[in-house]
Amino acid sequence: MTAMQMTGLRLDTGWGPAVIDRGRVVGRSGEDRAANRRRFLIVDPQAMVRHGLALSLQSRHPGGSAYQAATVDEALILADGAGKVDLIVLDIDLYPATAHVAVRRLNDAFSAPVIVTSSTADPAAALACLSAGARAFLLKTDPGAVLEHTVGLILSGGDHVPLPSWLISKGRMISREEACPVAPLDRLTARQREIFSLILSGCSNKEIARKIGVLEGTVKVHVRAMMQKLGAANRTQVAVMAARSGLRPDL
Repeated sequence: MTAMQMTGLRLDTGWGPAVIDRGRVVGRSGEDRAANRRRFLIVDPQAMVRHGLALSLQSRHPGGSAYQAATVDEALILADGAGKVDLIVLDIDLYPATAHVAVRRLNDAFSAPVIVTSSTADPAAALACLSAGARAFLLKTDPGAVLEHTVGLILSGGDHVPLPSWLISKGRMISREEACPVAPLDRLTARQREIFSLILSGCSNKEIARKIGVLEGTVKVHVRAMMQKLGAANRTQVAVMAARSGLRPDL
């Protein structure tokens, strides 16, 4: 990279939020096209991954800028000062059971389309995120061209993006019932419904125990009983059931 190319590049060398901005784009006619720059938000716990993704997006969209955050909470701190964001890329590996909540929080804060990335091909997690408003669910092992194509479709105003092949079985979409069987929530006791809502908010068993004033072991017993009643194998499936039922964490 030449000294001229480095001009205007600003990086945060720490682990907190950072922004990369290559400055204005001037057309052949000399017209300033800074107003048309794309703004991205990358939420990923790994600083090197965030930085690499930011550079990749900017290479495809010259003059753009990329805000970076390690967590959703860090990203939300940027919401007031970041201005308009055109696209969000969210790594959900930190949120195995509450990825759909993370998607919804970012959508509410930035009103921008969200692309979800994950290291696991989990149909239940994918359906939960898509139900919460994510525009695409990509695997980290996908070729870079897949992300570029998806970003291009979304930024061009396209209403549809390709579905991952592992969400399609024998030429049809895997149904929510196949990914996570439905069970009526009225099977739960009042205490289990309270714990159910706290799980949707992203609380750990320890946090739930502190909030409702019981031992962590007691919470684990309630969680196991709740999952048995709902027919859920894990917290991700619980999250899918919540997304399908329309239940919000504050209910």
